[in-house]
Amino acid sequence: MHAYHRRTVFSVIIALTAASIVALASRAGAQASCEGDFNHDGQVTIDEIIVSVNHALSDCPAPGPRFVDNGNGTISDTQSGLQWEKKSDDNSIHDQLTTYTWSANANDMDGTAFTVFLAGLNTSPCFTGHCDWRLPTVSELETLVDATRFAPAIDPAFNHDCTSGCHVETCSCTNIDYAWATPTLADLPDTAWAVDFNYGYANGFLKTIPYGVRAVRQK
Repeated sequence: MHAYHRRTVFSVIIALTAASIVALASRAGAQASCEGDFNHDGQVTIDEIIVSVNHALSDCPAPGPRFVDNGNGTISDTQSGLQWEKKSDDNSIHDQLTTYTWSANANDMDGTAFTVFLAGLNTSPCFTGHCDWRLPTVSELETLVDATRFAPAIDPAFNHDCTSGCHVETCSCTNIDYAWATPTLADLPDTAWAVDFNYGYANGFLKTIPYGVRAVRQK
């Protein structure tokens, strides 16, 4: 191939790659910026293009840790924008060991997870001043799993300084049993998803079984 043709093909590749970065960055939304000129020298190198593409494919993750403790009993996910309830060991509504049912009649959302736990969080003045706390979906709850850890298999932000009597403002606890999630299993109306934080996997269980809960909301 002639040098001119090589330069032309190379230019086209760069142009298409740049266009892909823009498209991927747009798909990622406003969670974080997809930067290209990382050293701010006014030029974008091939290496910087590759890094930008990888960042865009990962929805442009924000720099620093994914999970950030807000100091008010909640943890923010910098990638998804979700705000998670922390768990305590103080016999409060946030206690890690308190269990709830998904349903009272094995079908509807009328178990104590909804009528007691979420109702308590969402009663004025509401937990952290927000009245839109809910159970997470199973895919949302699985984002907390850290497969490199065991008992609990969860990101360290959700398990540190957990001692008897500690409050959500000063500690972060995780029970190693299952925690309820949504939705109902498609072919089993009396069964809902739950995520185990001993090993970190999801399974379906009868909605009348008492399990742990962790509330979430969209910031």
